[in-house]
Amino acid sequence: MNMKRIFVLSLLAVIIISCRDGSKSINTLNPPKDFDPGSLRSDMLPLKRISGQLLYLPVYSNVPYQIDTVMFDMSAFVAIHNTNLSSPIYLTKVLYFNKDGKIVDDFLESGNIRISPLATKNFYIPYEDKSGTGANFLIEWVADSLVNEPLVESVTLNVKPNNTVAVLSQGKVIRERY
Repeated sequence: MNMKRIFVLSLLAVIIISCRDGSKSINTLNPPKDFDPGSLRSDMLPLKRISGQLLYLPVYSNVPYQIDTVMFDMSAFVAIHNTNLSSPIYLTKVLYFNKDGKIVDDFLESGNIRISPLATKNFYIPYEDKSGTGANFLIEWVADSLVNEPLVESVTLNVKPNNTVAVLSQGKVIRERY
């Protein structure tokens, strides 16, 4: 066996051994039936509770590369996580704008979207989009009762050999409803 093969086999053995930490594996064949929010510690106080927000979320569809002479195209994934344990939230607006503030897409043309407790709704901006460095979303959500604030994030990325770029952004509250 040559040295290169021995090195590769040794490296694989180390990786396999290090990945075995003895922790419990996830049972995907028979998952638990229901989650009971009451099983969590009850002595913790909830955060501020609200019934709706309008959020601004930046995404970076294209970023300058080589001092504005070339644009680096990126795709974006938007995730809206309902962090509430027992109540749904409803998306009423998911609007996408380019760097000039012009609307590019209305993701809810067919109506509101319900997000169940602890569930997530995703939206995607393709790599080919040319909305620019100032591209952004306006996201409006409401709830029937006071709930925890959702987590709203975007991951903008371009994965290429030797040239990977990723940007994480969080939504900024513009308006709130109590």
